[in-house]
Amino acid sequence: MNKEEHLRIDSWNNSIQAFGKSYIFSKRAQFYSNWNKFLTIMGIAVPLTIGATASGYGFDSEILKNTIAISIPLSIIQLIISAFALVNNWNDNLSYSLEGVNDYNSLSDGFKKLGKNPPENYNEFLRSFEILETKMARRSENDAKYNIKERELRKGMRYALREFQRKCVGCDKIPISIAPTDCEVCGNFKRSLMHKILFHG
Repeated sequence: MNKEEHLRIDSWNNSIQAFGKSYIFSKRAQFYSNWNKFLTIMGIAVPLTIGATASGYGFDSEILKNTIAISIPLSIIQLIISAFALVNNWNDNLSYSLEGVNDYNSLSDGFKKLGKNPPENYNEFLRSFEILETKMARRSENDAKYNIKERELRKGMRYALREFQRKCVGCDKIPISIAPTDCEVCGNFKRSLMHKILFHG
């Protein structure tokens, strides 16, 4: 195998890794976006419901009292989640996740193009590869601040291997689904029951 072929293999491998990272951040962005929408809806719906009930049935109505009784625990839940979101900086995480999706998709496409149709001149090929690799390394360094878990990396790898129809180096299989397995490279990302209860999957 000559140096051009080695570089093409590295390009494909980087494309797969970048695609997996894009998937990870797309799932994170979806998580933060859904919770932000929930908090926004709760912040608007609860007071509007109380106001509409008071206007329609009067301030002394039994329906208003019941509405307030239901709204109080909902407001408490909203405040707890809002405090949790503020402490953990969900808005910043959402912004970074959206950037990550765009950047890693772009990197994956760039490496894929090099893998499919590399420049005929090896020096030009190497230069293009190194530019993309530097961008990917810089992005990966920034990712360290956002605590990507091993479970997420395995799930992202499985998703990418399925998309690219490549065998996993751990289990030597091409994934046909995103279902978790025992493989320590592309599986073993099943979340705990408590995580599913708290974060819906």
